[in-house]
Amino acid sequence: MNRITKLLGALALGLVLGAASAQTTLVVGTVAEASDLDPRTTYDVYSYQRMYPIMEPLLVFNTDLSYQPRLAERWEWADDASSITFYLRQGVKFHHGREFTAEDVKYTFEWMLNPENPAANPGLYEDIKQVEIIDPYTVRFHLSGENAFIMNYIARLHIVPADLGENPDFGRNPVGTGPFVFESWTRDDKMVLRAFDDYWGGRAQVDVVEFRPIPEDATRLLAFEAGEIDLYHGQVVSSALPRLEQNPNYVVQRTTGLGHAYVGMNLRHPVLADVRVRQAISHLLPREAIVARIYQGVGSVGLGPISPDTVFFNPDAPQYDYDIERARELLAEAGVESLKVRLHTNENPVRPQIAEVLMFEALKVGIEIEIFVEEFGAFIDRIMDTDTADFDLFILGWSGNVDPNYAMYELFHTNGGSNYTAYSNPALDELLDLGRKLPPNSPESIKVYREAQAILMADAPFAFINNTEEVGLNQAYVQGWEIHPYTSATFQDLHKVTKER
Repeated sequence: MNRITKLLGALALGLVLGAASAQTTLVVGTVAEASDLDPRTTYDVYSYQRMYPIMEPLLVFNTDLSYQPRLAERWEWADDASSITFYLRQGVKFHHGREFTAEDVKYTFEWMLNPENPAANPGLYEDIKQVEIIDPYTVRFHLSGENAFIMNYIARLHIVPADLGENPDFGRNPVGTGPFVFESWTRDDKMVLRAFDDYWGGRAQVDVVEFRPIPEDATRLLAFEAGEIDLYHGQVVSSALPRLEQNPNYVVQRTTGLGHAYVGMNLRHPVLADVRVRQAISHLLPREAIVARIYQGVGSVGLGPISPDTVFFNPDAPQYDYDIERARELLAEAGVESLKVRLHTNENPVRPQIAEVLMFEALKVGIEIEIFVEEFGAFIDRIMDTDTADFDLFILGWSGNVDPNYAMYELFHTNGGSNYTAYSNPALDELLDLGRKLPPNSPESIKVYREAQAILMADAPFAFINNTEEVGLNQAYVQGWEIHPYTSATFQDLHKVTKER
């Protein structure tokens, strides 16, 4: 009997170990580490990419940028557009077991609208004047009519549980309604999520997701080709794309992006406050060469905040061709013979290369640039700290431009939540305020945003570098993943992904 008991115990242990070893882990490579996981206070793409599998908005964008219901099953506009009523899914659970209700929606949006809270881009939600709970599964947003694009911003905000939202550690230990539960986070190593058994949309196809930050493009690609990571969305070694596209073991996905990279200029700096100096710096960027050689043809030359593929683009707005002589003339007009400035960026390998190109070109006209490369979290904290504004120039990106308001207001309006450069022009403010109130895609709206671009490009607070093209790689044994033009949302349906290996 003792031998039989031991044998049965060994078999049971083997079954347990076998079940544990059979769990499916999807390894996702990312370009940078996340900064935080609180959707109310976080700006950056890399944090949102990790947030989407954990937390959910009321609605999300499909890859064609149409709306898809998520925590809201449907919604109705009032006939006079003075309100939107959202009908919420019933039976949805947060990861800590409590049911999701209208109270959580009200809490999340009112937190964003409270001026005492450190909300990220609160201006996106100013159109919401009141959040009214009709019943536990119905909530009505009363609107002022000041933002015609409000649905786009409702789709960006993940719902926070009202009973946990005041936890000061929420951004490091988030709880949501998504298909994956946050498990652990070892900075600069990996973040681990585990499938949520009670997910309203059905349990995820994989058991575990690991996000691994690998800033170096070449290193990330090596890890992918070695089978150490299963997929990633972000920068690739562009020269390797033809080879990767011909390999049946890999799937390469490409789509036009919704963002751009730029050199931002701190207008608090006494010399950079002169528009002629900013225009001169804009003339120092060999954009065509940067796109061709550094990006290896991925993406296109940056012509401003709004993509040339949209009706809002103004082809007649001022542009800054690479022109060393014109840069010299502008600096002479400004009385600048020499200038020393600091340029900050993060360890994303493309950005230091661009910084070095700009440094080389700037020396030709007497501008000395000192480059500082920082870990992404430290870098973004520096740029966002507008009280100290401890930078002169910086290289950063902006994505998610699903409408012209988002492409311009937050970055360039005097009161914009992401106006890190301290740029201000009352004429532009007036146009951007008006643009929010006009029917989207109307002739009046198009005219306003084209005029706004002309003013902005003449003032040159940014030197635009390139417009993005999104590229994703996945192993052929990974099915069900589609990259998203809105980069932040590329992993919003990660629960549908299968890994047959």
